[in-house]
Amino acid sequence: MLVLMADLLRRAWASRTLVLDGAMGSRLQSIDLDIESDYLGQENCVDLLVRSRPELIQSIHESYLEAGADAVETNTFGANRLVLAEFDAELADWTIELNREAAEVARAACAKHSSDKDPRFVFGSMGPGTRLISQGQTSWDEMLVSYRDQARGLIAGGVDALLIETAQDLLQVKCAINACLAAIEEAGQSPQSIPIMVSLTIESTGTMLLGTDIAGAVAALRSFPIASLGLNCATGPREMLPHIEYLCQHWDRAVSCVPNAGLPVLVEGRTEFPLGADALGTTIADLVERLGVDIVGGCCGTTPAHIAKLAEVCDKCKRAERAKESLPGACSSLYTAMSYRQEQSFFIVGERMNASGSRRFKELLESEAVDEMVSIGRQQVREGANCLDINVDYAGRDGADDMQEARAACPPLPLVHHPHHNLSIPPGPHSTSAIAGVLF
Repeated sequence: MLVLMADLLRRAWASRTLVLDGAMGSRLQSIDLDIESDYLGQENCVDLLVRSRPELIQSIHESYLEAGADAVETNTFGANRLVLAEFDAELADWTIELNREAAEVARAACAKHSSDKDPRFVFGSMGPGTRLISQGQTSWDEMLVSYRDQARGLIAGGVDALLIETAQDLLQVKCAINACLAAIEEAGQSPQSIPIMVSLTIESTGTMLLGTDIAGAVAALRSFPIASLGLNCATGPREMLPHIEYLCQHWDRAVSCVPNAGLPVLVEGRTEFPLGADALGTTIADLVERLGVDIVGGCCGTTPAHIAKLAEVCDKCKRAERAKESLPGACSSLYTAMSYRQEQSFFIVGERMNASGSRRFKELLESEAVDEMVSIGRQQVREGANCLDINVDYAGRDGADDMQEARAACPPLPLVHHPHHNLSIPPGPHSTSAIAGVLF
């Protein structure tokens, strides 16, 4: 019977802690590369090296496999249409082929180090890009096309999983997941045969870049068909600890932890990462033995020595059985989760921002009195509302634009949409749930 690589991958992290590779970008930055011949005239566009220097990229993959990594990530962190177009408009049209080539390079490296007993896996790296939907820097449709083409190329090149990593914006994550699902379906596959993995970046402030805490992220992403959720980049493993603890307690699928080699420091104008291999290994061993982390690896500043140490400690330590607590029903704003079960009261939905049920709100909407509409929302918050129900459906108006403006100006509470309101906004970026991050 044919055994899918996805099945082998799931069996691997179900039976032991899977070890990913280490840094690619910081390794490349330490090499003297020529702008014209290596970067093809596009300075620091490292994604182009799979075309100009495939043997260099493969050698880096192999250095991590030789150190004991179970999987490597493709050199495609920024290889999507939006990012490539910032270097040169023509490069955007290379998106699918660059990703295919990168996957094939990683696949070739894994083929040299795989065996029936110890298969090696290729994860298609999909970074956050340079524009965020929640900041209004790009649209959902533009980002969807950008990520979909990237996923198409990675799948064509033979990746075993798609890894959305270093995610900074929940809307960006949702868009990337939908793009992956579209590309997977187009290829005649499913998330069971090509798993989708998500890795968030929690800053030293304790939240994602736009202010989302880990509870809000879990509530927003739990209904998507993703195989794993975890953290990477920004900090070292110690700073990740409270967030990894939350994931191990509340996330019902695989949990990953891929830290930097400590918090970056500036030394004589250079960014350096101070955490050595032994220190990283000690901390990761604790996360595996005490919390039951399923997938570990290294991000910025990590080297084959770091990965060798991770492989060594993961081989020796016994992974804890995770005692997952049932996550209570909750909705999520861009910032945090709001439990439906309240300690002192029932869950209160503010209903006054409703063009179908409130004459006052309908008049404000018609006159485009945004400040006054927002004041209605704030008043409901002061009166104890746990979330706000916004309905801007009104004949003759652009409901999508109205919802975008209302969402951006409202207090940081979850926004909900009840089906009986029959909003005439199509599913996708302009629906209330997609904009506000609400999942029931």
